[in-house]
Amino acid sequence: MRVTADLRANMPRRLATALALATSLTASIHPAQAFQGSVSLGVRAGTLGFGAEVVTALDERVAVRAGAGFLGFDLDLTGRFGLAGDRTAELSLPTALLSLGVEFSFAAGRLRAGGGMVMRSNDPVHVIAYESGASISIGGGGYRYPEVLTVTTTLTSGTAAPYVLVGLGSNSARGLGLVLDLGAVLNVAPRFDMTATGDPAVMNSPGFRADLEAERLQAEGDASIFVNIWPVVSIGLRYGLG
Repeated sequence: MRVTADLRANMPRRLATALALATSLTASIHPAQAFQGSVSLGVRAGTLGFGAEVVTALDERVAVRAGAGFLGFDLDLTGRFGLAGDRTAELSLPTALLSLGVEFSFAAGRLRAGGGMVMRSNDPVHVIAYESGASISIGGGGYRYPEVLTVTTTLTSGTAAPYVLVGLGSNSARGLGLVLDLGAVLNVAPRFDMTATGDPAVMNSPGFRADLEAERLQAEGDASIFVNIWPVVSIGLRYGLG
């Protein structure tokens, strides 16, 4: 599993920096005209995880938004998406996602549009583990257990990616409110890395390495829309401090 250890270790510090930046921008950009009711705190749930965020309004139309979402769980995909028997499959999602961006409000604050950057703690990883009796097709080549024990696919696209979104509900009004966000994270230069474990004689053979590369390219092509775009669907509850 490809984990950026330094990023994970520095997640609390990066979140604190993002939140401090969001709060300080009001004073640094509009020191004499701080927008009243400019800070709101909230919780959210969606495809960017379950977490919290803070929004600092620079004026009636522009706001800085910072948040942290946590996933950190695995999905059991055994028997799904046409996966044959005699094998298990598991998808591990990033542990944490940090976001920092700018939004613009329209229609008296009820509509929003914005963008920014999302940072993730680690890459998504998909692992297939084969069991006794499994017949395995990799890149057009045929193999059997225990020639191949596992195949691991990792989506790599760097630790940060831009996002765009549109939203309903005000992030700057005083009091309690409901907000909805729809958008996408745009992965930059994404690719699949694919590795396997098994009989060393098979793993090190030129034929298997060629089959594994063919399988990687096919998987990358089949999942291209999901590799390039991660959908953003999020609902949240926020409170404007006034």
